[in-house]
Amino acid sequence: MVSIEKYFAFGISVGLLYPEAHTSALRHLSAFTKTAQLGGFETLETTLSDDASVRKAEIAIAREEGKIINYNFPVDFQLDGPFDPGNSDAAVRANALDLAFRHLEYAAEAGSKVIGMTSGIDHGQALRPAVLEYFTEYMVALATEAKKVGINLAVEPVERGRFKNLLLGPTEEVCSFVTMMHSLGHDNVSVLFDTAHMPLMQEDPITSVRLAHQAGIGHIHIGNAIVGNPANPLYGHTHAPIGIAEGEYDYLEVSAFFAELVRLGYLDINPVAQLQRKCVSLEMARYPGLSATLSAQVAYEKVQHAWNRVVEG
Repeated sequence: MVSIEKYFAFGISVGLLYPEAHTSALRHLSAFTKTAQLGGFETLETTLSDDASVRKAEIAIAREEGKIINYNFPVDFQLDGPFDPGNSDAAVRANALDLAFRHLEYAAEAGSKVIGMTSGIDHGQALRPAVLEYFTEYMVALATEAKKVGINLAVEPVERGRFKNLLLGPTEEVCSFVTMMHSLGHDNVSVLFDTAHMPLMQEDPITSVRLAHQAGIGHIHIGNAIVGNPANPLYGHTHAPIGIAEGEYDYLEVSAFFAELVRLGYLDINPVAQLQRKCVSLEMARYPGLSATLSAQVAYEKVQHAWNRVVEG
């Protein structure tokens, strides 16, 4: 069986593997430490703490374990609250930008090259043009600062009006937004493509990833979703693990997705120089009844099996 590390840098989400990480700085440190010690994963999908001592400790742990931090903006920006980047209140928008700048500093401190982020909440069709204009102003300011520290802002399509309710939104609209940002000179804005969000948005993953590739993919998340049974505890936007019953993705579906990434030229079936490898990360919760460590191991093996089918045919 081939080693996926020769083809792409493989990552995993700290906060989804250890949901208690979001409840305190020390629990985040504990979760971060455990995730950093997992074998086979080179990158860690995470935000970092406002507590400077915890943040510095986590960065030191990542370096000691040879891990790269792919920074994730916190969920605050997705809520109809004080950090909404598309809010009609200029004071709220200023709060959002201040918080974004703070996390940009944390990402730069960690040596991150990409920030995974979303748009803000959708305020309805009538207000959508104005909200998009506000969000664009926010992104222009953020992209300008991010470029100074060599960071790419990868914007993730997230469902609107179903499970979640974000401005962006359908993959096609995110791609149009990214293309528009490029036309304004901000080439450090890209698409973060998450397989889990495609069934949630009732989109075909192959069709949508082709659109994302045309606009520019900055990062890939591999995830799963359960959309057919509302009684399932993992129904909806829960980051269900790969291969779970009633889910949309097991290793065969992930393999088909990988094959499309190869056809598009995003991934290569030949081994790639270490510094030129793209990053693919798992965005998934634990398997029911399994520990975080076992969940990571099972998912790793599924992804390795999926990639092996592509390379060996």
